[in-house]
Amino acid sequence: MARRTRPVLGERGAALVEFAVLLPLLVLLTFGIIEFGIAFNDFISVRNGTREGARLGVVDDVKNAPSCPISSVLRSPPAIPTNSTDATNALICKTKSRIGLDASQIKVKVSFAGTQTVGDNLTICASYPVSSLSGQVLGNGTVTSRVTMRLEQVPNPTFVAFAESGGGC
Repeated sequence: MARRTRPVLGERGAALVEFAVLLPLLVLLTFGIIEFGIAFNDFISVRNGTREGARLGVVDDVKNAPSCPISSVLRSPPAIPTNSTDATNALICKTKSRIGLDASQIKVKVSFAGTQTVGDNLTICASYPVSSLSGQVLGNGTVTSRVTMRLEQVPNPTFVAFAESGGGC
């Protein structure tokens, strides 16, 4: 005959208390992983888009750029830029388009070393604010990417150095 054991009265509800203690930690860990994934995805988008924008600049492929906000003003570069300002705006808009995030939040800086001849450096720097969904796990910050490439052909027209205010570059 099997003997029945009775639970000790002092341990009733212990599992529920342990679960209540661990649940906030598990929720915090889960949301932390989700928020880190979102921030890392934004970083990858900024990094790849900045690299593609720099590549377009060094091969002088700034034709047919989309419209984009530059310093909070919507700019529509002409299909074929004819002056340095239009060429720089087209390069910035193409970079923002390649990044693929909220273009009004992306800040781009264009700079170069030399006189813009073959072999000189073109630098594109882009930054994008990343905010935490809860505001507690990751906090708020900015992801930044700076890419420098050598000019493969002389841009026609040349670019002008430009930096949007408020960027992290």
